[in-house]
Amino acid sequence: IYVNTLRTDEHGAIYVHPSDQVVVADANNFVRAGNSNPKYNLGWNNSFDWNGISLGFLFTGRVGGIVVSNTQAVLDAFGVSKASAEARDQGGALVNGYRIPAKEYYQTVGGGTSGIGSLYTYSATNVRLAELSLGYNFPIEKWTKTIKALNVSVVGRNLFFLYNKAPYDPELTANTGTYYQGVDYFMLPSLRNLGFSLKVQF
Repeated sequence: IYVNTLRTDEHGAIYVHPSDQVVVADANNFVRAGNSNPKYNLGWNNSFDWNGISLGFLFTGRVGGIVVSNTQAVLDAFGVSKASAEARDQGGALVNGYRIPAKEYYQTVGGGTSGIGSLYTYSATNVRLAELSLGYNFPIEKWTKTIKALNVSVVGRNLFFLYNKAPYDPELTANTGTYYQGVDYFMLPSLRNLGFSLKVQF
């Protein structure tokens, strides 16, 4: 993933225009932010059974990779994000000791694909509870001879993150095209699934 940057001075600090007090985009300077692919994936699956009660879980982890959120950039540009609200409350965005008006700053750095991508790159590393199930085997043989086994269980998938620094689910993909791997542009959020299971054996 390559992203554009803000103009910098001879010392490598972000350039702030001396009279207008605004930052300036360096439209022709693209830098390598990283690779959207993870270095490796991890998983831990386990289950327990006790007195007819069964508990199972699956933790998954993705380590490494970089993603870009154009959604966050657009929200900043329109002033409807948490970051832009905090900047307004504090009298502007702080850059190199200068307070730059929030509107001018975020209209420069935000704006989705036209914004400053280097400010909207995030680590794709994340750890989540991918699945949790709880079930119970009823001692049905004590009550009837017609039914041999009766099990009731509930299962949840993609329940929550234990660790995630990106403002969205970094494992989502906008589309399968070559140029959109690791790029978020108003994608739908990932789904949390809850299910119920009833198993009867005659």
